[in-house]
Parts: sequence; C-alpha cells; structure tokens
Amino acid sequence: MWDRFTPEARRVIVAAQNEAEELGHGYIGDEHVLLGLLGDDAGSAQRFLREHGLDLAAARTDLLRLTAAGRIPQSRGDDAATLRAVGIDVGQVERQLKAAFGPDAVGEAVWRASRRPWWRGGGRRRNPLCGKPFLAKPALALAVEYADSRGHDAGPEHLLYGVLQDAADPFGAGLGRRGRKHLAQLGWSIGASKPAAALLAAHGLDPGRLRAQLSADLGSAP
Repeated sequence: MWDRFTPEARRVIVAAQNEAEELGHGYIGDEHVLLGLLGDDAGSAQRFLREHGLDLAAARTDLLRLTAAGRIPQSRGDDAATLRAVGIDVGQVERQLKAAFGPDAVGEAVWRASRRPWWRGGGRRRNPLCGKPFLAKPALALAVEYADSRGHDAGPEHLLYGVLQDAADPFGAGLGRRGRKHLAQLGWSIGASKPAAALLAAHGLDPGRLRAQLSADLGSAP
C-alpha cells in the first residue's frame, strides 16, 4: 500500500509514527496521523484543520489528557521494555537480523509464523520484533480508496479524509469474531470510542461533518 501514497503523505505517516513514539504510545492510530497532518508538510490538509481550530500543540495536549484518562488502546504488557530491563536491545537485535538476512527477513518470518496452525506453534502472536500495532491501517486503506475514486495517488488531504471516515465509526464496528479474537491474542484492549474522535470532539468538531466539508472542498479544487 505504501507506493500508493505521495511523498508528502508518506512524510505524514512517518511523522505519525514519530508522534506515537514521543508520546510513549505502543501503537499508531488515527490520532497520531492527525498530529502528523498538523505538521508542516501536510499542505491543504494542515490548513483545513487549522481553519477549524486545531493546531499541533493543542492536539498533543488533548491526546496527553486522553492518555492520562486511560482512553487510548491499552496493551497488557510491553515486551520490549521487559527485555530492555534485562539488557536486551530489541532494536539492535532487529538491525543485526536485517544485516545478516536482509531487510525483509524479520517481516517475512513473522508473516510465516502467524499463518502456521496453532499446533505447530503458529497463530497470531505479537512479539517485540513485530513493531507497534498499526491501528490506523483502516484509515490508510480508506484514503487510498478515496484517492482512487478521484484518479489520484493518496496525498495528505486523502489521508485526512480516511482518518475522518474511520474516526466516525466506533472501535470494533468492522470486527467480526475473528478480528476480536485477533486483538485479544495480541494482548490489546480498546475502548468504546476512538481517541481521534474524542480529540476532535474536544474542539466541538464532528468527524462526519468535517469529512463532508473536506469532500466538498476537494470537489471544488482545480
């Protein structure tokens, strides 16, 4: 999916990953993409958010408040932190594995192991080499779908559209029994509403109405 995004949108996604890291969150969600969109590389998407009263400092403060209130996805444990406590640097291990076996070796090994039957030691289990859960993936898929409908690669404005569409749905709305089992296997619990929606609500903003206005603005753009 990465090649479907413009360079500007890719920088927003990288910024979202950095925001999640700086906030100490163990996942990457729509709310982190919103922070990335409020950065300097998001062009019209950044202007749209600022015109509606959002800025990066205020959004970070709101997300910290939601974190303190326990309203973000929670993991039952941080395996990487546990390993650091006994002197094992997961990042260094990953770098050594990639140097020895190639840049895609870790991801391919995790993919293969996750698809083995449970009686052969498989199944979806998260380990420190998997990286942070990318809970914003549905928003990215929606962004690509929307950009495709307009004959474009997905830029920051399409990312914003995807985030707003995803934020309007409650957590788990698209999850079946298998999806809920997957989350439980990964050791994650989610709340009733998405932090991105709560962040917008703190400024009196509704994701659905914002998305409709953004779509109208994009439709009138040259």
